[in-house]
Amino acid sequence: MRPDLNQARLLLQRNELEVVKTRNGLLPRLDLFITLGNTGYADSFGSSIERLDRENYDVLAGLAYEFPPLNRAARAENLRATLSRQQAREAIDNLTQLAQVDVRAAYVEVLRNREQIVATAATRILQEEKLRVETEKFAVGKSTSLLVAQAQRDLLDSRISEVQAVINVMRAQVELFRQDGSLLQRRGIISPGDTPVNLPDRP
Repeated sequence: MRPDLNQARLLLQRNELEVVKTRNGLLPRLDLFITLGNTGYADSFGSSIERLDRENYDVLAGLAYEFPPLNRAARAENLRATLSRQQAREAIDNLTQLAQVDVRAAYVEVLRNREQIVATAATRILQEEKLRVETEKFAVGKSTSLLVAQAQRDLLDSRISEVQAVINVMRAQVELFRQDGSLLQRRGIISPGDTPVNLPDRP
C-alpha cells in the first residue's frame, strides 16, 4: 500500500469525524448543571471563616437550553466540513488514478528493459562471433591486428551494454515496487502505516 494513499485515507477519516462533530452542532443543546456552594459572611475575615463550618449549603440546579433561531454559524461549519470531506474523497480518487498510471508506467519500463536484455545478449553473441571470425582470419593472415582489436573492443562494449541492461531491469523493478508500495515489504522491512486504511462508505 502506497503511504501517500494511506495518508489521504486517514485525512478522509478525520474529515468524516469533523462532519459528525459539526452535524452535532446543528442540534439543539440542553445542558444540566448543578452548583453546590457555601459562603460565609461576617464583619471580619476571621469570623467569616468560622461560618463556613455551618451546615447551610447553597444548591443551584437547572437546565440550559440553546437553539439559535437560524443557527447560521453551525450550518456554515457543517457545510465547510461536508465540502472538505467531498474534496478529500475526490483527492483520493485522483491520487489513486495517478498511482495506477505510475505503476503501469513502471511496469512498462520493466518490460522494456527486459527486452533490452534480449537485444544486448543478441548483440554480444554477434560480437563474439565477429571476434572469432577476425581471430581465425588473423591466424591465416587475412586480417590485421587492428581489425581484431576493433572486434575485441566491440565485444567489450556489447558485454558492458548487456550488464547495463541487467542493471536497468533491476532499477526498473525497484521503481515498480516503490510505485506499488511493496518495496519495504519485499525487503522484509515492517513499517508503521503499511496496513491499508479502509475508506468509509460514501454518504
